[in-house]
Amino acid sequence: MIRKLSLGMIISGMAVTAILTLSGCEAQKSSATTATDNAELKKMVDEDQKIRQTDTIETEPIDKIHRERVLTLLAEGLIKTNEDKWNAALILQHTALTFCNNELKSISPENYLLAFHLARSAFESGLKNAAYLTAATYDRYLLYTQGYQKYGTQRVIDERTNQEIWAPIDPHTTDDERTKYTVPPLKELLKQYPMKPLPASK
Repeated sequence: MIRKLSLGMIISGMAVTAILTLSGCEAQKSSATTATDNAELKKMVDEDQKIRQTDTIETEPIDKIHRERVLTLLAEGLIKTNEDKWNAALILQHTALTFCNNELKSISPENYLLAFHLARSAFESGLKNAAYLTAATYDRYLLYTQGYQKYGTQRVIDERTNQEIWAPIDPHTTDDERTKYTVPPLKELLKQYPMKPLPASK
């Protein structure tokens, strides 16, 4: 199997360490010191969303620059606020896909896991609108590493019908777990789209 290495794979260990220590470092700061949102991150997110409003722009070259810059900012400790974490997670979850051995693969699924930890940290620190992104980034990580998702946020194309369907959803996930992250109940999801069968190993 062919696999491309990305900057995310090289420094993801450093970045995860930065996330794990972030809360402890912030707790030691004086209450008089309030971190401000990272303006560079906000600008990248604005561009990220703008280029997705048209079909005339190839997104991956820009996405790659954004992802690499986010990883650098994280390693340098410059992603501090809940809004920063949400913005960084949004950018990282736009990691490109590629075909390998006739299967769609992520060039760096670790980026999705990193995005999940960022989004969850923001959510658990009080940023309620990070709820769905938390579920979506974890689902995307599972989908491109294990072949299924936990909550029900990711759709794929049915090769037989060329129609959108849900990627396989873990049957052990409860609707209460989905509700926590603003994902609809499984019954409602299946009214929207059919679901691809679970992998045999699941």
